[in-house]
Amino acid sequence: MKMKLLAQVFTACLVSAGLAQPVPPTGEAALRSRFTTVYGPSGLINVPSAYVTPQGRLMVGVTLGQDRSAVANYGLIPGIEVGGAYYELTGKTEGEVLANGKVNIVPANFRNVEIGVGVIDVADRLDATFYAVASAQIITPPSVEDQFQGVRVHAGYGSGLFREKLIGGAELLLTPRLSVIGEYDGTDGNFALRYLPNDTVRAQIGVRSKRIFFTLATAISP
Repeated sequence: MKMKLLAQVFTACLVSAGLAQPVPPTGEAALRSRFTTVYGPSGLINVPSAYVTPQGRLMVGVTLGQDRSAVANYGLIPGIEVGGAYYELTGKTEGEVLANGKVNIVPANFRNVEIGVGVIDVADRLDATFYAVASAQIITPPSVEDQFQGVRVHAGYGSGLFREKLIGGAELLLTPRLSVIGEYDGTDGNFALRYLPNDTVRAQIGVRSKRIFFTLATAISP
């Protein structure tokens, strides 16, 4: 109840300021539940996905926990998102601005598979990072369709922040608005419960680097 109330207040403030209007989660956009990561790009918790912010839309998010970040991603043209994050490490008095960009590629011969290639922290303020990740939607068999909506998996490689290791994760879609996610970011296994309380706001709570965190994000449409 508290999470839902916080999400409603967050949305109301944006709408009243003229900064946002509802972006209904319809069709594939609803299933993907696009989200900002702690470092900036769209994805899970730390790990980016292949998916990008739709053209002309802005995704903003705030994460509170062991580390804190404020993120904004914009769909520049179809298949390309650009953005930045203000990232503050625990114990530090000042944060760093991390610029990022991602290109989404849809292979012609692979059903439900997309590839994302991108850079986090272009200016190397914290740790310049290159990554490539593939994301796939696994369709739910009809026999269990009433139990959950499907599974989305992500796997790739990342340098810098991801320590030159394999990274990846999965999202179990319980309903179009509720999912459970897990990831491995090259160092830790992180987990969260993700929820869309209304047609604009996304919220998640979970464990990142063995500490509890909370993220609130919203889609802004001009």
